[in-house]
Amino acid sequence: MAWSSFATGLNPGGHGIFDFLHRDTSDYSIDFSIAEQLPPETISLLGMEIPTSDGALVNRRQGQPFWLKAEHEGLRVAAMRVPVTYPVDPITHMLAGMGVPDLLGTQGTYTLIANHRIAAAESGGRVLMVRTSPDGSVQTELEGPNSPSSGKPMTVPVHIRADGDGVRLKLDGQEIALKPQQWSEWLTVRFRFLGLGSVDGMVRARLVSGFPRMRLYLTPIHVDPRSPALPISAPAHDAEHLAETIGVFHTLGMPEETWSMNQDHLDEAAWLDSVKTTLAEGEAMLKHRLAANDSDIIIETFVQPDRVSHMFWRGRDTGHPLHAESSDLARSAIDWIYGEADRIVGETRAALAPEDRLILLSDHGFSDYRRSAQVNRWLLEQGFLTLKPGARESGPLFAEVDWTQTRAYAMGLNGIYVNQVGREAQGIVKAEDKAALLADIAARITTCQDPEHQQQVVLRASLATDAYQGASSGDAPDLIVGFNRGYRASWQTSLGGVPAVLVEDNLQKWSGDHCVAPELVPGVLLTSFPLTQPVDGIGAVGALILSEAKRPSP
Repeated sequence: MAWSSFATGLNPGGHGIFDFLHRDTSDYSIDFSIAEQLPPETISLLGMEIPTSDGALVNRRQGQPFWLKAEHEGLRVAAMRVPVTYPVDPITHMLAGMGVPDLLGTQGTYTLIANHRIAAAESGGRVLMVRTSPDGSVQTELEGPNSPSSGKPMTVPVHIRADGDGVRLKLDGQEIALKPQQWSEWLTVRFRFLGLGSVDGMVRARLVSGFPRMRLYLTPIHVDPRSPALPISAPAHDAEHLAETIGVFHTLGMPEETWSMNQDHLDEAAWLDSVKTTLAEGEAMLKHRLAANDSDIIIETFVQPDRVSHMFWRGRDTGHPLHAESSDLARSAIDWIYGEADRIVGETRAALAPEDRLILLSDHGFSDYRRSAQVNRWLLEQGFLTLKPGARESGPLFAEVDWTQTRAYAMGLNGIYVNQVGREAQGIVKAEDKAALLADIAARITTCQDPEHQQQVVLRASLATDAYQGASSGDAPDLIVGFNRGYRASWQTSLGGVPAVLVEDNLQKWSGDHCVAPELVPGVLLTSFPLTQPVDGIGAVGALILSEAKRPSP
């Protein structure tokens, strides 16, 4: 939401992005909110559906980003890895950020190959349990995107055999030696179909443990910037040129694989090693753009302080249920990443010409995430949501919700929606009854107490009609829940689940967050020049950038 406001100058009611997730009122399904892939046209041939045109990829964000306005006014803009820029805009230079999927079309699906039983991934990954063959090796396949012709997943072969305490990994014809706790360089994977074409991707491998109890971790299948299968850069050849200049780099919009560490499929050191790699890539991109000296405005987003804070806040929050068992690495990680951020800012300032201006912006701060609130459970207990007869709880996607008796439901990280007649597929609340219902929910939810700690769970609840203005306001949650410090909506809530308990300890490594009442997590704005007038929120920063870019050099 915040980065969309940064781009367009609009509040969410104008740009239409209200959460990471988007609901479809026609069937209550849930989708990623940033981009939508429309299917291609096809013809039937020999029992197969052959595409005759590319499907359309559209950004759900509405409004004109300020960098397009700048380009129309004759300024050259380079925007690197800014969130909600997929697909890219036609400007001087753009590399898309958060929103770029992997080749599976997901926001990052890793693969863990093991020759012994381990727990399946609950989210964000897939576990392949394979047998060791008589010769002591493991053979399997890595599934990639679906074939345009058959609709079935295309695959590449994987062969792993012991090599001392490490392994020899052969992936799609490339063979490398890999030691325990070592990341590989990028490995190319080419998914071929019908002998007519291929889709190129790339992965990095890390050997978690060698034989006899072998575990091999593969990153999500990234778009290969040397031959990108998706529109990740503008001009289209920019990604290839950047890879030639700084080396191959992560292209996934959210490359820091937090679910891998949440599920103990990557340890803390391995995960931080990957963060160091993405940080170094970002530095190289920024230095390249500064050295090229072909842009009037350069914008780059560094997400690493956010990701490290999410995963290691438990190391500094003495009240977190995992603080006591936090490692020394966990307790020092946030200090480390902020030290790195300070270093990058200092080096950037040193590289600027006297007439250059520098703006440092964060879209939010951070807060404790000690306890998870099950908002749909609260709605159920308060009589606003009903489950099907016999059901005591519900899995994701409202599996057991009885829509014929449900007046309100929660989805995403902060939203409550009325099940409204004429809007939702099975709406039961009439428009004239909506205001009174929302007032009732808002009044009650702010009195919700954590039954174990006797603390206020929700600091405030805001009506969308008060918070948002614009043509897309009708898509907003009807009520925005502002959680108190220490609380956040559970992951189950975000996906429409109704677990059995109301509030529970957050026992995941994802231990800090910012999806709370905004006054608890303000962002920062620092400038290398005096401001002539106050900046009224993140939506006004684009106008500040434009005015400074057009101002004569001092």
